[in-house]
Amino acid sequence: MTMPFTARRPWMIAPLLCAVLLSGCSQGDPADTADPTSTPTAAPSTTPSATPEAPPAEAEPAAPVGDGGPEASFRTWLAASRAPDAATACAYMTPELTQRMIDEIGAVFPGITDCPSMIETTAAFYAAAGQSSETLVELREQTADSAVLHVTYSAGSCGLVVLQPGDGHWVLDERSDEAC
Repeated sequence: MTMPFTARRPWMIAPLLCAVLLSGCSQGDPADTADPTSTPTAAPSTTPSATPEAPPAEAEPAAPVGDGGPEASFRTWLAASRAPDAATACAYMTPELTQRMIDEIGAVFPGITDCPSMIETTAAFYAAAGQSSETLVELREQTADSAVLHVTYSAGSCGLVVLQPGDGHWVLDERSDEAC
């Protein structure tokens, strides 16, 4: 016989929430999404130009410099997501990751409609469960346009966290994946 969802203890919800957070923020292997042999090239201009060409309006951000690196950005996000400091936590996630997490967590917990409500709700669950934010973080790969961390939480779950350059810091993206 199963208990109604409302009768479950917070300690049972926290592992579920961890799984949703890690698995909800990913689709596939991060290595599958990058093609190291392809590089974008501009098409040659057929008309002469007297002025230098302007850079593209939506150029990819360069790898952040002096931010402490991908591990520091992950730890900043983790601390903010547990505090909760929704403004900081949300700034350390891509819009695609944020929307995927809102959709998946909102399906289980109605009322989650935006990043701040998601961060505040999940922080409350972690606090109620007494779950530590202690993690073991290992940098697996870093290039100018992405970084991959292997993260093991004290509660036993682990996964790959993929980050990309953001506005002055690295941001978690939707390619992250739960591994155990």
